[in-house]
Amino acid sequence: MSGGVVVDELSIHALSGAELLAPISLRVPPGTVVALTGPSGTGKTTLMRALLGHLSHGATRTRGTVHVAGQDVFALSPVARQDFRRRNIAFVDQDPGAALNPVMRVRTLLEEAASRPSDSMLRAALARVDLPESFLRRRSGELSGGEQRRVALAVALVREVGVLVADEPLAGLHGNLRNAIADLLRSLATEDKLALVVSGHHTEILHGLADEVVELGESRTALARLAARAAEPPSTGRPALDAAAICATAGRTRLLHSVDLRVPAGGSVALAGPSGAGKTTLARVLTGVHTEATGTLVVDSRPLAVGRARRTRRDRRRVQLIPQNPLSTLNPKHTVLQALSRPLRLAGNTPRSEVTERAADLLRSVDLAPDLLHRYPGALSGGQRQRVAVARALGAEPDILICDEITSALDDRTARSIMDLIERTRHTRGIGTLVISHDMAVIAAYCPQIVILGNGAVVEQGRTAEVLTAPHAVETKALLA
Repeated sequence: MSGGVVVDELSIHALSGAELLAPISLRVPPGTVVALTGPSGTGKTTLMRALLGHLSHGATRTRGTVHVAGQDVFALSPVARQDFRRRNIAFVDQDPGAALNPVMRVRTLLEEAASRPSDSMLRAALARVDLPESFLRRRSGELSGGEQRRVALAVALVREVGVLVADEPLAGLHGNLRNAIADLLRSLATEDKLALVVSGHHTEILHGLADEVVELGESRTALARLAARAAEPPSTGRPALDAAAICATAGRTRLLHSVDLRVPAGGSVALAGPSGAGKTTLARVLTGVHTEATGTLVVDSRPLAVGRARRTRRDRRRVQLIPQNPLSTLNPKHTVLQALSRPLRLAGNTPRSEVTERAADLLRSVDLAPDLLHRYPGALSGGQRQRVAVARALGAEPDILICDEITSALDDRTARSIMDLIERTRHTRGIGTLVISHDMAVIAAYCPQIVILGNGAVVEQGRTAEVLTAPHAVETKALLA
């Protein structure tokens, strides 16, 4: 097979000798889709980056070959490999927002990537991913996660390559959009004759999308249907978080329209809605990051600034965000110890001489061994990085944890363990949690209350079991598709 992808007995190890990728072989002819699944840490991303001829720092290819479009990518010099990648293979990261320059317009992103840029080509690329021509004038930082993912695919298409590699392309998307992206990927293979390699954890969708599903690592048990957890008694005390009339804009675009939100002390509330509904924007307003905002916010009976007014250091620690992709916020050049030291210093209650031991305690609290303190984020699995992100947030001793799609890029077993950790933390520490998720199974199992956003406004809310059993809003029904 001269085109597509051929991997023969590829094995990759770290300098320590740890196996990053067990020996694997696969074939991806043009016009076909191969999906990679398996628990976090079994080498899915390692394999996908190896198709580019790229290995993480300290990693070594101990055996095997990788051929793309008939070329052994590891036989090329670094300069030749870079030129080969430009002409033959495109990679779409699992966090397209981090890969796209947020201030650049979509037109510029497409023109820089296109092999033969023209207005007709740019419009055709957007149409191919079901985006209107008006998006050429939009900046990528203004787009929702789902829209950014489509733009990233359009950027790959204008390069006119024969191989497309998409890492977790369905992660963090609601039901309808997830199905739409899967249909788009399938059509790229069959109609454009691309050899397509994807990874993910949505087993049923991946089996419908792919010609072959390759399981890495341990076998996964089939997903069991999760029942809605027993309703907790209504909270009678003061709320941990009480937000009222929250509005947010980006330039002239209104992102949030008078949103009210209450999280009980020690309680868990889900925030759901389609991509672009305003969930992440609301999280950024609550944490004080998005400054084009108005409204009132009270956390543990203390009013916090909303919008351009600055919060004190003590107030900033009260609301902590755990991101969907810790790699976007964990500095790759800082060790775990350095990452955990900063919130401990900012909290102001840990002497310098005790920072290392306190950081070790934080790792133990999230079921990680203290010997990971001197590891770098790139040397950790996705589940380990997410636990480090939780530990870092806890180091600030917050009143509220905001969990933004923290399970979307994890396999089911790891996702459950992370949510069990959050659940244990809120009970033992009395911390309120706001869980942003598209995964109705996670919401049903861990969040007694739910708030649904649509177009920047609350369209439905109430007890989770009742809302999911008899949804009224079209946005809620779409999430259950």
